[in-house]
Amino acid sequence: MLDLSLPPSVTVSPTVVGVSVLTDDGIIVQISLPRPRGLHDLPAEEVADRAMTLAKAALKTASETLEAA
Repeated sequence: MLDLSLPPSVTVSPTVVGVSVLTDDGIIVQISLPRPRGLHDLPAEEVADRAMTLAKAALKTASETLEAA
């Protein structure tokens, strides 16, 4: 899975969904999520939408965890 576009971007492969985000500090954060079973029949756009939602939650949790450390 190779994606040369600028973030935010979503890549969808048969086994992984990747979300890249460019932060305000100029840092690119890549989140790779296993593509859950049962989503293989969904259009890539719908999988990408779900991945963005999961990625937002993951970034929020990571940020809260880092702030507590």
